[in-house]
Amino acid sequence: MAHISRLIENRGMNPALIFSTVLFIAGFSLKAALVPFHAWLPDAHPSAPAPISAMLSGVLIKVLGIYALLRVGFNVFGVNQIFASVLIWLGACSMIIGAFLALGQWDYKRLLAYSSISQVGYIILSLGIGGAVIARGDSPWVASLAIMGGLFHLMNHASFKSLLFLSSGAIVYSAQTRDLKKMGGLCERMPITGFATNIGAFSISGIPPFNGFWSKLIIVVAAIQARYYLLAFLAVMVSIITLAYYLKVQRYALFGHLGEALKNVKEVPALMCFSMLFLVLLCVGMGFLLLPWPRGAVLKPAVEVLMRGTQYAGLILGR
Repeated sequence: MAHISRLIENRGMNPALIFSTVLFIAGFSLKAALVPFHAWLPDAHPSAPAPISAMLSGVLIKVLGIYALLRVGFNVFGVNQIFASVLIWLGACSMIIGAFLALGQWDYKRLLAYSSISQVGYIILSLGIGGAVIARGDSPWVASLAIMGGLFHLMNHASFKSLLFLSSGAIVYSAQTRDLKKMGGLCERMPITGFATNIGAFSISGIPPFNGFWSKLIIVVAAIQARYYLLAFLAVMVSIITLAYYLKVQRYALFGHLGEALKNVKEVPALMCFSMLFLVLLCVGMGFLLLPWPRGAVLKPAVEVLMRGTQYAGLILGR
């Protein structure tokens, strides 16, 4: 990457490089399931077992999609206003469209899939805001705040969405259905799964003091500081929509009347419960990453790499 970055810096941009940049954005956006490259994800999650869905959401989309897009965009080609604007538009469209599509779903895993698209939109939006601030030469503090918010939400999404997929797998394992209309009252028969699902729902909806609240708060504050007031408003409204469709999950799956078909449902085995409870602890505890020492050890180095942009090549090559 460093050698390619140096070659681009020496030779300058040309039509071939611009075309390759477009291909990189399209390819990594497909991996990250950003709108309008998202169509594969809602079909992939219902077809996959819950552990694979958790890995797909927590690893594949984040590392092969978002991380690769950021490293190539920021550290190889160099961030500019056009690239940052593309990230902002992709992020905003994914955030809004994913939320509304999730709101209309009754298949639980398809709902989670569209929810992933929406939350990835938050990440890309925040990183696009950071890139835009860098490109126009404004406050480095605001740029680093936006980038930190995006990276923090990336980590948080890996934890609470993995929790939600594992808890959905537990529900499907016991209830033998993904249809929310055929569920109801499962908290009565599956208290640990119900508890884990609620914690995941509160986290992804941005309810304090869970981890999703802190990363969304940083994203909103960064958008306001960067004078993207409409984007800050949209981020808050989409979070409210997120809460709405997870309240639907609670209403139809966890609470309400326990049907006759579910009278014999039991809690899942201990190992499955342990996996969910471990992720519950992460959802509660990851807010502490904002404390000075954890932030300096985990988030700050990643933010600095992206903030350096193409100067990263000089650090690697030593010239």
